[in-house]
Amino acid sequence: MGYTHSRRLGFTLIELLVVIAIVALLISILLPALGEARKTGRLTICQTNLKQLGTATASYAADFQDKIFSFTWKAGVETRSEFADLRGPWGDDLQAASAQAIDILRRRAGRDDMTWFENWIPQILYNHLVLQDYLAQRLPERMVSCPEDRLRMQWQDNPLGFDNMEISPHAPDQGTDRGKRWPYSSSYESVPASFTPDRGDAPNHSSVRQASTHRYYQFTNAAMSADIFGRRRMGDVSFPSQKVHHHETFARHSGKRSLFYAYPEAKSPLLFFDQSVVMRRTGDANKGFDPSQPFRSFPTRFRYIPGLWEVPTPSGGFYPPFEDLLDGYFRWTRGGLQGIDYGGAELITTGWR
Repeated sequence: MGYTHSRRLGFTLIELLVVIAIVALLISILLPALGEARKTGRLTICQTNLKQLGTATASYAADFQDKIFSFTWKAGVETRSEFADLRGPWGDDLQAASAQAIDILRRRAGRDDMTWFENWIPQILYNHLVLQDYLAQRLPERMVSCPEDRLRMQWQDNPLGFDNMEISPHAPDQGTDRGKRWPYSSSYESVPASFTPDRGDAPNHSSVRQASTHRYYQFTNAAMSADIFGRRRMGDVSFPSQKVHHHETFARHSGKRSLFYAYPEAKSPLLFFDQSVVMRRTGDANKGFDPSQPFRSFPTRFRYIPGLWEVPTPSGGFYPPFEDLLDGYFRWTRGGLQGIDYGGAELITTGWR
């Protein structure tokens, strides 16, 4: 009678450890590559957002007599708003622009709970609302947010949760009627020259200039009464391929840390007036000027003092004593829309018309 010897098949402990080691090695090799692929994908989305803004800007100009988009409601004029409390007439252009911003948010975001308030310059972080209204978008809309701007995207995902203080770190005025606007803000800024005159010296009276810190701007009653907001045209731009129109407030796509745009080493995608979107290092741009003193050689300078909802300084801190003195660069281009940011020397303002 014959019989066979059976042997139990399986892995030895050593073989199992070798397999685990190989898998771990493959993961260690692939994970950085996957991380880079994700970063590249987010950069592509950010560039696409800016490209869409550029295309819509050109379309708006074609439909509205070459005008660069911005708030159009004016002082002393009763508007056709469906909301009686927003019809005016308003005392100055800034009040009218604020009313128009609230009107758009009520209609496009369904925020009937939003009320008008004073001392707001909506052109700074909310200028895009005019373009979104033109595009008939439902708000909030991802097009105006960089995918690396995760806090703002949380605000967009849950505006009512933002109002109820459920999202932190908290933004200014969060939890108040005034703070309800934040989920509809943008990662991208329009340069001030796109909605105010290039110069602030009389009789030009640019209505907006930089305050002493990065987050605040100043305007004058004399400028406001001059009825000058939103009068800029694409034809005012002298060097469209060299003049920045939109930029990220924070450079989030290069290096190991995000930076406020005005640090020379910051690098981010920029939308130029010719609709091109190009990655540029801030320090390679011209430093700009102070529009209230256009014939002086020094640029606009201000302190970057980040709040907890913003990107920290390179030293890793928020609020004083963590602050840095920075130049304005393309936010305050010498010559405004007539000037050059990249690829050429600054406008010589002594011969400025």
